[in-house]
Amino acid sequence: MSGKAIREYFDDYIKYYPERWRWSLKNSDEQSERYLQTRARRSAGFYGQDKDLKPDFYSIERDAAQFELRHVEWTDFFGLTWEGQKGILARAGAPNYQGNLYYYDNDESYDDENYCVSYEYDAYDDQPPANLYTKVRWDGIHHWIDTANACDIEYKYVVNNHLFKDTHIELRYEDGEELRVYEDYEPLIEGLLKQGKNDLVEKVFRSMNEHFLRLRDSSREEERAFYPGKTAEEMFLGNSNKE
Repeated sequence: MSGKAIREYFDDYIKYYPERWRWSLKNSDEQSERYLQTRARRSAGFYGQDKDLKPDFYSIERDAAQFELRHVEWTDFFGLTWEGQKGILARAGAPNYQGNLYYYDNDESYDDENYCVSYEYDAYDDQPPANLYTKVRWDGIHHWIDTANACDIEYKYVVNNHLFKDTHIELRYEDGEELRVYEDYEPLIEGLLKQGKNDLVEKVFRSMNEHFLRLRDSSREEERAFYPGKTAEEMFLGNSNKE
């Protein structure tokens, strides 16, 4: 490890698997209808449990490897056409049973693009301390962000037909590091306030209120529809006073 402060821990990340395949049904109304008539099955148990009878692609993948193919189409005996792509992005998953957390070290050479495992913290019993880190979540991944040492902040936005689409909050540190947080703003703001970073929260709220007013005053009806009708202080603190 480089000895630099760790600004972020996370319980999962996206990595590239060059030898794994992703298979999907070729898109068409006819294909979808035929799939329902042949391979589809109703879910059993909890919602979302997949009981469909999909093909076993193992032999197809082995045959494709003989010819160094990375993309293939294959038709099964129901006449369904499947598209396969070799080399996919997928979640790495937890590094072990303990659920130890990952962190990123860009000063040394590690496998998986410099993602390292912390054996000090895990996602269950020994999470990073709340007086230093704030837990947020986006894209299904939990992140523990160093909010205690943030010295500056910026809320960046684009006016479009979703309230927080294409927005992020950027935290900055004395050593020049920057971190971006997406979507899960409420716990981030709560964490900053608990750690006495009221000035940073006020700065975020000023930019958010500017964003909200631009939605309200937009010439496009589909953008005006997403004006929240309240200030950032009311949205996140429940009142109109900056605390």
